[in-house]
Amino acid sequence: MQQVSAVEVALAWRARTALEAVRGNTQDSPATAPPTPTPAPELLGSLRHHLLAGETHYPDRPGMAELRRLVGNALPSVGYPARGPDGVLITASEGESLFVTLLGVGLDAEVRFLGGADEHDRLRRWMRAAPGDGGTSVHALGDSLFAVDAPPVDRGHADDDLGNVIVIGSLDGLHAMRPFRLGFVAAPPETLKGITKWKQASSICSPAPSQRAALWALGVRP
Repeated sequence: MQQVSAVEVALAWRARTALEAVRGNTQDSPATAPPTPTPAPELLGSLRHHLLAGETHYPDRPGMAELRRLVGNALPSVGYPARGPDGVLITASEGESLFVTLLGVGLDAEVRFLGGADEHDRLRRWMRAAPGDGGTSVHALGDSLFAVDAPPVDRGHADDDLGNVIVIGSLDGLHAMRPFRLGFVAAPPETLKGITKWKQASSICSPAPSQRAALWALGVRP
């Protein structure tokens, strides 16, 4: 009997979930599987519009310029300097943001961290990233950038230069884009260049449909 890999099991579950959502199946999902929100019909219509218009290949490697601009413009709402498109990288999640950031600044660099889930601590230990009070500070915002009811953001130590802090987070606060998910890194452009190289090496770019879903949630419509 042919052995089924964990990847095949995960793909089969995702395919089943998508089909059940389309068919309106209300049966409970497996206990170990999180519920998958059904995309809004208007969002699906927007994605269909862009796909039929020919948007079927890689977008800009750091992320669609308009999405990077909107993310950068939103940073002052949580107390950080605004960034232009050249100061924002779109990733698949906050976890990937941390992953490529650690590679970009160097695993032997002493980095001061603020915020982040337990998964971040496990990732840093797995990567053997050196914690410390060095000149690089990374602030993890979670989904607070676009969350309507997010608590105030702790912006760190008084001596942190917010103009040089690397800010990572997710776009999960944009509920209208679900079930699509994205993350971001915001940093001075020169710092971001080294981080972007690792993002491109690991996954080339973040999926265009996910970026279009985020833009749609931010009011950018066909």
